[in-house]
Amino acid sequence: MGYGTRPGTLGHTIRTFWPDDTDTTMYIQTSYCVIPTLADLLQKIYEKWPGASLDNIEISAEKIHTDCLGYDLYDAGDYTDFLLITKTNGA
Repeated sequence: MGYGTRPGTLGHTIRTFWPDDTDTTMYIQTSYCVIPTLADLLQKIYEKWPGASLDNIEISAEKIHTDCLGYDLYDAGDYTDFLLITKTNGA
């Protein structure tokens, strides 16, 4: 989705961002109450990259600023938790 906007209060426009998957990366939104199981992750990995091996998959956690971009004050609610799954050229 990339960058976008949504209506705010008092006629303001709020800038937003949502990361896009690429040929070598996949973003999976998570939260403290909804965490995918390993089986769910493996299914998504093998659907996107058939024949992939765990030797060339990296999984990391990312907290990405997705809402109210450009505002000065920190607000934890403006960030979204993701699992970033990357396919490497590894082993």
